[in-house]
Amino acid sequence: MLEFEGLNLFAIVVAWLIACGVGAYWYSAAGFGKLWAKLSGVNHLEIPEKEATAALISIVLSTVIQVAALAVVLNSLHATEIVDGLMVGLVLWAGFVAATTVGNTLYQRLGWRFWWLNASYFLLVMVVNSVLLTLWK
Repeated sequence: MLEFEGLNLFAIVVAWLIACGVGAYWYSAAGFGKLWAKLSGVNHLEIPEKEATAALISIVLSTVIQVAALAVVLNSLHATEIVDGLMVGLVLWAGFVAATTVGNTLYQRLGWRFWWLNASYFLLVMVVNSVLLTLWK
């Protein structure tokens, strides 16, 4: 059964900030933003402001949901060790991120490099946040 009691809301907020901060860098010009634009064929500067704002808001909100769900899963599994966090993060990434995004990415003809660019962001964030949420009770 899922256990909501005992969740550390402060840790969830910190994990959410980490995910947003890493994402902001990852997809920026200083990070992999230029490569993402090249591989996707989307120029950030050509997206209308209203559309870009709506996309960013949806990313921020969906990240809250993702981090909260991750915290509930870790709490329900009674994860307490670094290895627990690492394994849960890896398994959830493989089963729910990697496996579900590969088909969509390839069907859209965006290629393996584009898939790996996006999937590796989630791998990093899910593993780091899984460890953080496991240890910070």
